[in-house]
Amino acid sequence: GTGLYGKAIEAVIKKDEAAKDEEWVFLSSKDGNLVDRAAVEAIFEKYKPTHCIHLAAKVGGLFHNMRKKVDFYRENTLINHKIM
Repeated sequence: GTGLYGKAIEAVIKKDEAAKDEEWVFLSSKDGNLVDRAAVEAIFEKYKPTHCIHLAAKVGGLFHNMRKKVDFYRENTLINHKIM
Protein backbone atom coordinates (compact mmCIF):
# COMPACT_ATOMS: atom_id res chain seq x y z
CA GLY A 1 0.00 0.00 0.00
CA THR A 2 1.38 3.32 -1.06
CA GLY A 3 -1.90 5.24 -0.94
CA LEU A 4 -3.58 7.03 1.94
CA TYR A 5 -5.56 4.04 3.23
CA GLY A 6 -2.86 1.45 2.62
CA LYS A 7 -0.30 3.48 4.55
CA ALA A 8 -2.80 4.00 7.38
CA ILE A 9 -3.51 0.27 7.65
CA GLU A 10 0.21 -0.48 7.57
CA ALA A 11 0.82 2.00 10.42
CA VAL A 12 -1.93 0.44 12.54
CA ILE A 13 -0.66 -3.10 11.91
CA LYS A 14 2.88 -2.16 12.93
CA LYS A 15 1.58 -0.92 16.31
CA ASP A 16 -0.91 -3.75 16.93
CA GLU A 17 0.46 -6.38 19.32
CA ALA A 18 -2.24 -8.82 18.18
CA ALA A 19 -0.80 -8.69 14.63
CA LYS A 20 2.83 -9.32 15.61
CA ASP A 21 2.66 -13.00 14.59
CA GLU A 22 0.83 -12.29 11.35
CA GLU A 23 2.45 -11.75 7.98
CA TRP A 24 1.12 -8.72 6.14
CA VAL A 25 2.18 -7.84 2.60
CA PHE A 26 1.71 -4.32 1.28
CA LEU A 27 2.07 -3.91 -2.47
CA SER A 28 2.19 -0.97 -4.84
CA SER A 29 1.60 -0.51 -8.55
CA LYS A 30 5.27 -1.36 -9.05
CA ASP A 31 4.48 -4.94 -8.02
CA GLY A 32 2.23 -5.59 -11.01
CA ASN A 33 -0.29 -4.18 -13.46
CA LEU A 34 -3.66 -5.07 -11.96
CA VAL A 35 -5.40 -4.60 -15.32
CA ASP A 36 -3.39 -7.55 -16.64
CA ARG A 37 -4.90 -10.89 -15.55
CA ALA A 38 -1.56 -12.73 -15.83
CA ALA A 39 0.12 -10.13 -13.58
CA VAL A 40 -2.66 -10.44 -11.00
CA GLU A 41 -2.46 -14.24 -11.07
CA ALA A 42 1.32 -14.04 -10.64
CA ILE A 43 0.94 -11.81 -7.59
CA PHE A 44 -1.59 -14.16 -6.00
CA GLU A 45 0.57 -17.17 -6.83
CA LYS A 46 3.65 -15.53 -5.34
CA TYR A 47 2.06 -14.44 -2.04
CA LYS A 48 -0.77 -17.00 -1.70
CA PRO A 49 -2.84 -14.73 0.54
CA THR A 50 -5.51 -16.05 2.85
CA HIS A 51 -7.13 -12.59 2.83
CA CYS A 52 -6.92 -9.58 0.53
CA ILE A 53 -7.71 -5.97 1.37
CA HIS A 54 -8.11 -4.44 -2.07
CA LEU A 55 -7.55 -0.68 -2.11
CA ALA A 56 -5.97 -0.34 -5.54
CA ALA A 57 -7.25 2.32 -7.91
CA LYS A 58 -6.02 4.49 -10.71
CA VAL A 59 -5.95 8.08 -9.52
CA GLY A 60 -4.62 11.19 -11.14
CA GLY A 61 -5.68 14.26 -9.25
CA LEU A 62 -8.92 16.19 -9.51
CA PHE A 63 -8.50 17.82 -12.92
CA HIS A 64 -6.97 14.75 -14.57
CA ASN A 65 -9.82 12.64 -13.18
CA MET A 66 -12.37 15.12 -14.52
CA ARG A 67 -10.82 15.16 -18.01
CA LYS A 68 -10.49 11.38 -18.27
CA LYS A 69 -13.34 10.15 -16.11
CA VAL A 70 -14.38 7.36 -18.49
CA ASP A 71 -10.78 6.12 -18.75
CA PHE A 72 -10.40 6.11 -14.97
CA TYR A 73 -13.75 4.38 -14.50
CA ARG A 74 -12.88 1.74 -17.10
CA GLU A 75 -9.44 1.00 -15.68
CA ASN A 76 -10.67 0.87 -12.09
CA THR A 77 -13.48 -1.47 -13.12
CA LEU A 78 -10.96 -3.72 -14.87
CA ILE A 79 -8.75 -3.74 -11.76
CA ASN A 80 -11.71 -4.81 -9.61
CA HIS A 81 -12.70 -7.47 -12.12
CA LYS A 82 -9.20 -9.00 -12.31
CA ILE A 83 -8.75 -9.10 -8.55
CA MET A 84 -12.13 -10.71 -7.95
